[in-house]
Amino acid sequence: MNIDGSSNFEKLITSMVKVSYKKLKTNIEQDEVILVSDFVNIDKLQNNSKLGFLLSETLKDVLSNQNIIIRQVELGKDFRIGEHGFNVLSRKHNEIYSDIENERLAMVGTYSITDKRLRIFIKLIDIRTGHILGSSSESTLMTSEIEKLEHVPKHNYIYTPMVL
Repeated sequence: MNIDGSSNFEKLITSMVKVSYKKLKTNIEQDEVILVSDFVNIDKLQNNSKLGFLLSETLKDVLSNQNIIIRQVELGKDFRIGEHGFNVLSRKHNEIYSDIENERLAMVGTYSITDKRLRIFIKLIDIRTGHILGSSSESTLMTSEIEKLEHVPKHNYIYTPMVL
């Protein structure tokens, strides 16, 4: 927790990247681009909350500070997480965006909320084979801040990153 009582997402994500950094650097070529999408709640397999978006932005920041090249992609548009696990990109060529079809790796984040803890998971996945090349997890105590960030408004907004 930060001194003001807020959740320290930066510390959690930095710790997770640090744990898996050796495997990350082993699997990532020097100028290779990593696709990163918003985090999703494992229970819902979609991001309708500010929490998933905030965790994703934090991960992108931490990876970027490690000199890893990031390309932001949109969950549900560029790849999906379904009932049977991670489904990356469509097999239908016309559904694959040309700016990501040649990429090899994706960093995927998920989270789960229990009565007392927020559990966060990241995985480096080879999108061509589906193999998990590295993973890490952390947890923190549930707070009212996390509950508010996870709350899905009645309007059912889907928070997506701004793409330029």
